[in-house]
Amino acid sequence: MPNKALTILIADEQHLQRLYIEKMLNQLGYHRIVPVQTFEEVQLLTAIPAQPFDVLIINAGLAVQACGPQPQAHHVLVYDHQDLSLDLDTPADATPAVLVRLPGVPDNVNLEHFMDIIDPPAATTGLRVLPWLRELSRAPVAGA
Repeated sequence: MPNKALTILIADEQHLQRLYIEKMLNQLGYHRIVPVQTFEEVQLLTAIPAQPFDVLIINAGLAVQACGPQPQAHHVLVYDHQDLSLDLDTPADATPAVLVRLPGVPDNVNLEHFMDIIDPPAATTGLRVLPWLRELSRAPVAGA
């Protein structure tokens, strides 16, 4: 079950792209999402280091525009990242715990795997019985 307390900031200039990512995160069970359009909005919302966002999902085009203080977030996903050797200019104490760069726009699988790293699913306790095996166990035994 997803951690519903996680706060997620999505930054992209394109409204439909922000909406697409937000919808995918909603389907994964995350709803505390703030979509923004400009890097200035990202800087404003992440200016308070005592309350950083848990996750920042940002278009590389906005991240490249970075000048001044870097956004504070526990985990960062940079997408549409054409130069994967490019590093964000973040001080060592502000380095996110998880920093992932994708060459294209994240899809359901990318986001699900990224969120599984940040918010691992709870370990299932006990054995999971497949439905067909449960039905088989209820069937009467022939010749008994």
